[in-house]
Amino acid sequence: FWSTVLCFSVLSAQSQRRTSASVAGMEIRVAVVDLETLVRQLPEAAQIDQRLNETAQRFRDTLTQLRSELEKRLEEYRKREAILTPEAKSKEEEALRQLQEYYLQYQEDKFGVTGELVRLREQLLQPLRTRVQEAIRAIAREENFHIVLDRSSPSVLFAEDRIDLTYRVLDRLKRGQQ
Repeated sequence: FWSTVLCFSVLSAQSQRRTSASVAGMEIRVAVVDLETLVRQLPEAAQIDQRLNETAQRFRDTLTQLRSELEKRLEEYRKREAILTPEAKSKEEEALRQLQEYYLQYQEDKFGVTGELVRLREQLLQPLRTRVQEAIRAIAREENFHIVLDRSSPSVLFAEDRIDLTYRVLDRLKRGQQ
């Protein structure tokens, strides 16, 4: 038993030396965390994803109804166009244009870059992001890491598995610790 503990201590010390670099006489320890893996495996993320999908589906359903309404009114207009007075034609064309504008505005308001779906996503994910960051920060401090990078980021070209804290962070989050 003690030889196993001693062996683990030696390996751990060697591992710590290999995962650090010396900068101006100060030892810098670096670790990585795969945020994509963390998010995929957290139950809260799945719940958030489900809520976002349900909301997006409601928005899509409304858009489908609006498009159907627009197509129906356009078809009716085309059937009656020949018998309409110029004034009635103009009035109907304006109503169609307004309905089309409403459709496009609704689409932008719900699915646009600053739309409701994006805002809801940010609102729902912010508490989860905060918990993940706090857990990463706590483990990094406990294990004396100076820098923790996102392994799933394209700027991380290589990282050895032994410096990956992903599953330690995931375990901490699932146990409800920060």
